[in-house]
Amino acid sequence: MDGLNRRICMEVNYGILSIIPPIVAITLCFATKQVLVSMFAGLFAGALIISNFNPFSAVAYSLDALAVNLQENIILFMFTMFMGVGIAFIWRLGGSHALASAAMRKFKKRRSVCLGTWGLGMACSVNDCLVSAVDGNVFRDICKEYRISSEKFAYVLDATGAPSAALFISDWIAYQISMIGQGLDAAGITEITPVSAYINGLPFNMYSIFTLIFVGLLMYTGRDYGPMLKAEARALQTGQYIRPEAKAMMDLNNELGEAKMTRPLVRCFVLPILVAFVIIIAGIFYTGLTNPALAGNDIMSILNACDATLALYWGSFGMAATGIVLALTTKIMTFEETMNTIVDGFKLMAMTGAILVMAWCLGSITQELGFGDFVSTYIGGNVPTGLLPLLVLICSCLAAFATGTSWGTMAIMTPLAIQLGYSVTGDILFATGMTGAVLSGAIFGDHCSPVSDTTVMASIFSGADHLDHVATQVPYSLTVISVIGVLYLIFGFTEISPFILLPIGIVALYFLQIVLHKYFMKKYDIDPNYTKFMTEDHQRA
Repeated sequence: MDGLNRRICMEVNYGILSIIPPIVAITLCFATKQVLVSMFAGLFAGALIISNFNPFSAVAYSLDALAVNLQENIILFMFTMFMGVGIAFIWRLGGSHALASAAMRKFKKRRSVCLGTWGLGMACSVNDCLVSAVDGNVFRDICKEYRISSEKFAYVLDATGAPSAALFISDWIAYQISMIGQGLDAAGITEITPVSAYINGLPFNMYSIFTLIFVGLLMYTGRDYGPMLKAEARALQTGQYIRPEAKAMMDLNNELGEAKMTRPLVRCFVLPILVAFVIIIAGIFYTGLTNPALAGNDIMSILNACDATLALYWGSFGMAATGIVLALTTKIMTFEETMNTIVDGFKLMAMTGAILVMAWCLGSITQELGFGDFVSTYIGGNVPTGLLPLLVLICSCLAAFATGTSWGTMAIMTPLAIQLGYSVTGDILFATGMTGAVLSGAIFGDHCSPVSDTTVMASIFSGADHLDHVATQVPYSLTVISVIGVLYLIFGFTEISPFILLPIGIVALYFLQIVLHKYFMKKYDIDPNYTKFMTEDHQRA
């Protein structure tokens, strides 16, 4: 389908039919455990609707969607492929083993490893994809040594990625500001700038704030609950990093074989990662400063004008190139082994790339069916003021969960939330505060969706089973969003300062962790010394 036809499709609202593709995909994911096939089934279901249930047209539409979405996201796809090459060299050169051995002399407890993954995740906040790639490569083997489950590691990658990017300096902030600007224009608000409106909405972005604190508390105390508690107990008792029946998104031992252990060097790990990080940061500033649309020389203007995807692409290529140079200059590999490693690196990410393309296709067809408009129609101008923050949150959650994209949800919901907030209250601060509710819902829905590309990446770089990652993450995300829902209700009816609500929410999450941990410890009949094992030294796997 050409661009004109695609735009026409996007103008059509299919109403309740728009929820069918995500329902089909998500249901089949959990029923069959086949992520790729399930995603294609969801895509085909959407294509059938658009094609008036003509199966031949639906097949043609689905194939076209695959090609179009690959073309539109080719840079991010190539980032994934070159990242695979970089990972392959780090593994085969013995860099992962060398770093793990060095880290063992620094990390004496499981708790310190867990806190390290949490801290590094926040430090890489310039981009959520970068968190999974860097943090995943640094700590994956260390987590195995300290009997930290793949499920918990994947959760840390996922839960620190988007929330950190949404709060700290990143390409996310620039994107949010641009969406806020659209909302201010649509509402006719000229008394406040998009940057000021973004700052006003920050304390309302409670999901990002609470999630980072929630993860930190979990890493320090070891008070896991729900299916994550089972996963952690399994890892502690048996040393099994992944559930025996599970299928890892990426298993380096199986995919790449044994590493070269004759002369493992820490620099074979550090240099590729460092080069990638430096190039990505430099690329963000370069693409921002050279963009003709650059509106100023301040950091926010640069981030708004940058091309973070292109910077990631350059960084992954630099990582791969550094691996090649190290392989040849250290003489750890022969020239033939080096070339084979490049090919194997691409092979390593083949399934991952396919899943990402399917995730993009599913998100795009859901948007074309008008899912965002369908959800937003349930928020009208006659909504009681007290319920508005909660309803904006719920609609953002649903949109992100169904489409698997937080950015797409922000694009749909941010202008709508600002307009609704201003039309209902006439209060600019209230209206712009609703942007935090949109962002909270968008990130929550993205976290819980098995068709989200960031959720997939967390599974990939942790080496976890994708559906196990989703199943263990959802209870934690639901805990956080439930507290936020109550706080939004309080704010809606009282308009109390969010700075008063934030400490209340933190205290609530702290005690919920304690209560839920004790309940599930008893329910699963787990050794009461579990938490002690979490924080003390122990025999490594």
